[in-house]
Order: sequence, then C-alpha cells, then structure tokens
Amino acid sequence: MTEGEGKKAQVLLVEDNLSEAILIRTLLEAEDTIRITLAQDGIRGCQLVENQRWDLVVTDINLPGRDGIEVITRSKKHQPETPVLATSAYTGAAYLEGAFRAGANEVLNKPVDRAELLSTVNELLAVKARTVSRPKQILAVGALPGDVEAGCGGILIRHSAAGDKVHILVLAAGATGAEAQNRNVASQRAAQIIGAETILPLDSAPAIADLDVMVLRIQDVIHDLEPEILYAPSGQDVRESRMNAYQATDISGAMVPGFYCYQSASTTLDFRPGVFEDISEYLDQKMAALSHYEAQVRGRPHLDPGLARASARYWGRFLGYGEVEPLEIVRQSI
Repeated sequence: MTEGEGKKAQVLLVEDNLSEAILIRTLLEAEDTIRITLAQDGIRGCQLVENQRWDLVVTDINLPGRDGIEVITRSKKHQPETPVLATSAYTGAAYLEGAFRAGANEVLNKPVDRAELLSTVNELLAVKARTVSRPKQILAVGALPGDVEAGCGGILIRHSAAGDKVHILVLAAGATGAEAQNRNVASQRAAQIIGAETILPLDSAPAIADLDVMVLRIQDVIHDLEPEILYAPSGQDVRESRMNAYQATDISGAMVPGFYCYQSASTTLDFRPGVFEDISEYLDQKMAALSHYEAQVRGRPHLDPGLARASARYWGRFLGYGEVEPLEIVRQSI
C-alpha cells in the first residue's frame, strides 16, 4: 500500500462484462485490504489512469470505446511505477504480446483462476509498495502565507501520511512589522497540522519579493533539499507575485523530476488542470490548517475554510463528486 499501514490499496478495474467485474471485485475486496473502483469502458478507464493515482490497474484487453491496450499505454505514461494486470478471453499470442509491449506486468486468461488472480494481485501490489516505500522530498512554494495550504494542502497531508518529507517555502509575508510576524506564526501552526516543515521568508526579505529574489531563494532551498516533487502557484494568475513564484520555481527547479501547479485565489480561467487528487480523507485536516489564518481572512477570502471546502467539492465533479484538489502538470513524476 502507498499511504501507510492500515490503508486500503486503491485498485482500478476496467471491465465491461458486469458479471466478470462483480466476480473480480468480490474476490479482491474479500480480505478488506483492497478498494476497487470500476470503469466499464476504455474511455473512462483512460480518464482515471490519467487523473488519479492507483496502486494497481486491472484491465480487460477487449473494451468498448478504447481498448485495454490504450488503457495500459496511458497508465504507463502517466504513472509508470503503477503495475498493470491485463485479462483477456482471447489466448492468441498477438493479444498477449500486445499487452506486454504496451507495458502490462502480467496477463491472465479468462475465466480467471481465483487462486492465480489473488496471488498475482498480491505480488503486483508488493512491487508497488516497494517502489514507493522510500520517502520523497516534497517542496511546495507559496508566494504568500496560506497560498500552499489553500491550493494543495490536502495533497501535502497525504504526502506526509505516506511518510514523505514535506517542506513549505513561503517567499514573502505580504506585510511588515507585527502583521508579518502574525502571518509567519500562522504559517508555522498550519504546517504542524499538515505535517510539514515551514521555511519562512528571510528577515531581510521584502514584503512582496520580486522575481530575482524568488529565484535565488528557491535555488538555495532546492540545493539543500534536493526535492523530487515541486508544487507552485499556477502561472495563469492575475497577481504578479504568484506569476513570479511560478516562473521562479520553473527556473530554479528545472532538474526536479516532478513539477505541478495548484490553483490560487487569483488564478485565471486559463487554469487547465490535468490531475485531480481526491483529498476527501484529508479535507477536515486541511480545514484545520486553514483555520490558523482566520484573523487574516478579511481581504484574503481564499483562506476561509468554507470556501476551500466548496472549491474541493466543485472540482470533485471530475472524480465522481468527491472532494478534490486540481493540479496543472508541468513535469510528470507520479
């Protein structure tokens, strides 16, 4: 499993034959360690492998809409470390070779043998667990206090729950004197709830940092942490500080494998997310983190926990009406 002890493995099953789907789902969920999400055609299967992380993908090869080969190909493109188990009622060599060429880890013939299915699934889940067991260094960049918590706080909580080392870099306080100190304290308290380390603005940093200052600051932090995944505000923004935060992260983090952009309070309608992360399990924790900014909500309504909850539900329509944080993909590393 990828999110710590006691969490159910998330398995995507793409199967158009309902009786086969019920059989596989019943077998795999019997031990209560696996949660199955069912897609009954290749189009929906492709959408789910592109927009959501999985511990295992199980797909039939012969599907309506788009075939299982395309589901396998899309899965390996968007989450290459996630194993894929293909199933097929056809035993011809061409079907098996096609599945393996597309990236399938294993292929089982239908009707599936129950013992073989369980054994294969457990082996592939073990492979995924070994792949993701090493903690990752995560760096989330915010132009101002609260940007990160509002934009991708739920995702960061999930990283922390998985054992990753999460760091939140605040580039500027957006204020001076006592107000700046209050914002820094709120950042530290919110980060404690998220399970992250806060890297606050330098004492000499201006209230709103310019691009050159941001680049130097982010370069220093990346050099020290060597993160594998970066989060930053979207460049599709009306505020210069957030556009600069995006540009500075892009410049400074050119060698970081994964780079994703979150939605901020001033993001424009040109924001085009390609990943939708289900944070339903962590939404209350995110709300608790945002509650530390209550004294600053006036003039900064995006820090209102109620608005953040409504936004998560709005984006949830892309994942079956859960509660979601959207991300633009700059460089994919899932």
